Amino acid sequence: ARAEAWSQASPMVCPPVSVIIVSWNCAALLVQCLASLRAQSGLGDIELLVVDNASADDSVDVVRRVWPGAVVIANARNEGFARASNQGLAAATGELLMLLNPDTLLPRPDTLARVVQRLADHPEIDMAGVRLVFADGRHQVGDGGHAPTLTHALVHAFGLSRLGRLKGLFLADARIAPPWGRVGWVCGAFTVVQRTAWEQAGGMDESYFLYGEDVEWGCRWGRQGLTVAYLPDIDIVHLQGGTQRKPGEAPGTRWIDGLSRLFWTHNQGRGFGLYRWGMAAGFALRAALAWPRDRARARAMSRFARVFWQQRSLND
Repeated sequence: ARAEAWSQASPMVCPPVSVIIVSWNCAALLVQCLASLRAQSGLGDIELLVVDNASADDSVDVVRRVWPGAVVIANARNEGFARASNQGLAAATGELLMLLNPDTLLPRPDTLARVVQRLADHPEIDMAGVRLVFADGRHQVGDGGHAPTLTHALVHAFGLSRLGRLKGLFLADARIAPPWGRVGWVCGAFTVVQRTAWEQAGGMDESYFLYGEDVEWGCRWGRQGLTVAYLPDIDIVHLQGGTQRKPGEAPGTRWIDGLSRLFWTHNQGRGFGLYRWGMAAGFALRAALAWPRDRARARAMSRFARVFWQQRSLND
């Protein structure tokens, strides 16, 4: 990788907040994301670092044009999200380190200032995420959740977290009350960490190329006694899959491979057969229930069920 820095008229001196964006063939999304980031107020200087994973489009040029003071790390090949994020974290100088996806939009000019103030008010928080929403304001499942235990996995598979107070893999709704609540992990589309905690616990597991690295990261920090928090009253728009999926394309299944690996390692292989059966049965049931009203969703759920059923242990 090569690092190129384009300096402003006067250099930044240890900015309090560093924002790290990993880009890959997403120039159009970057324009929107950086515009909303540029509109943020109440923070002073923001150090922006963009780690580009060998984009074939003009993503690097977009950053250079829109944010001349950004630090750009241009990788010669696609290093994956975890490794690229770690590159940005290592190069950042802020006391707060923020991972921000290029397919996100900050809806209010005080969004980041509110996050920073929340962590200043609650210094016990080591890692935090926010409420992710679709462009129409609907909550986006997957912005945070709990450790991949067998109970959490089965509650998620059968949709039971929506019926009561049972905890699943993902936060099903806004049950967590402000100002924050403890969770097992938060989504890598927006994650803010304290520098001191990152120096203690380390970055993402680079053996995950994409999907699952944020879950592993949060759970590992939790096991080390650090606090992972969800901020339920601060929203960020996430154009989910905007950097990976073409419009109209069916949801992929790569996340299932990451989740199954997470389950295996978190539980040291125990209960994997029941996990595989339960996840397949749960998504098959979801497919059957969705079929009369939403055929596309039913087909997606059915595909998920088949992939879960085909999963094999890491010993195979």
